[in-house]
Amino acid sequence: MTTASVPERTFTRSEILARLSATLGERKPIVATSAGVGIIAKCAEVAGVDLVMIHANSRSRNLGVPTSIYIGNPIDMTLDMYPEIDNVVDRTPVIAGIDATDGQRRRLARVVDDYVARGINGITNFPTALAYTGNWGRARNDVGMGSDRELELMALCRERDVFTVGQAYDAGFAGDLAAAGADLIVARCGLTQGGMVGPSPDAESSLSIEAATDHVQAVVESARAANPGVFVIAHGGPFARPADTEHLYAHSDVQGILGESAIERIPVEEYVAAEIASFKSPVLRRTAQPA
Repeated sequence: MTTASVPERTFTRSEILARLSATLGERKPIVATSAGVGIIAKCAEVAGVDLVMIHANSRSRNLGVPTSIYIGNPIDMTLDMYPEIDNVVDRTPVIAGIDATDGQRRRLARVVDDYVARGINGITNFPTALAYTGNWGRARNDVGMGSDRELELMALCRERDVFTVGQAYDAGFAGDLAAAGADLIVARCGLTQGGMVGPSPDAESSLSIEAATDHVQAVVESARAANPGVFVIAHGGPFARPADTEHLYAHSDVQGILGESAIERIPVEEYVAAEIASFKSPVLRRTAQPA
């Protein structure tokens, strides 16, 4: 008996752009997912996800704790997760995060080339320095290790014709990323609400669906002012379930969603707990009880 060989997963930047355009051509939203373990990536591909993304904070979700990057070096964690995802994803582009502000990896071009050599199909600036509150992210620019490095990362990838996803918490930086060459912008709306370890909708940091939608539209407008052809999708905040995106799509020009906790955390929390409860519900016959 012969076994069929598994072909390499190869996607050029132009092929990924065409893939996303084809999705929009069918009037369907672009759906991307983060995946830190193989089973999530495998299920996502079966469901027809457009992009599989590897973010360092996936590790925390898989540990069952609130989303965080403060559990190790982000690039090391990303590269540690990649082989598991690469092994089971055959027909979907895999995009991986680079912490452009990592002081241990000052030569960004070398990092990009290493990712590409491993078979990674695209790069994203994750984690992003501007996730930090206050002026910390921009202040890091004063020492040459801040958000400007993320713009450099986008430009380096464009020079190499590597597909890029730019992560932005504010409209201004979204425009900067688009101008630097990002192919797709993620309008980040904060931690995904709900589930076992996410913030509640009434938490101080949580945005309402209306406020988050306004934020996303501002990101869209800023990004497209810099590059009219850039793709823009949303992430997080109140957009935790498919029904939550209906208002988003009706009141903004965003083109899809990136599910992190919305795909690899909340569905697992809810389904596994419910399934175990269902397994516990039947009543055993009397003869099955100990004497």
